[in-house]
Amino acid sequence: MKAVAASTVLFSSSLAAFAAMPERVQFVGSIQHDNLTPITFDLHLPSKQSATLKLADGSTLELVTPGGQASPDGARIRLLSPAGEIMHTATVPDPSLASTSFAYKICNGQVTYMSPAPAVVQDCGA
Repeated sequence: MKAVAASTVLFSSSLAAFAAMPERVQFVGSIQHDNLTPITFDLHLPSKQSATLKLADGSTLELVTPGGQASPDGARIRLLSPAGEIMHTATVPDPSLASTSFAYKICNGQVTYMSPAPAVVQDCGA
């Protein structure tokens, strides 16, 4: 009888976790590269999906929503250099995540990640 009760509890908790997953995840943020005009975005991605943004300087921003194979337990944000090297990776460990905001500031090759994103990201000289 205890085995049946334990499996019922496990089954119920997994259903609750599945039900909490939102249909979409919002990624709001910006990338300030040296003193160039900042790139801002507000993307809504379906759960268990990912998106790749190619930036004008050749770098890449990868966004992964929770629930998929690449990031089952939360969202993943990754910034890659033009050569494909990982400059920064952030995870948001929340399978029920509906929205997150972040900003990158890249000055002379040095990456600063900010989350939540500030209203204004200062120029590199500031």
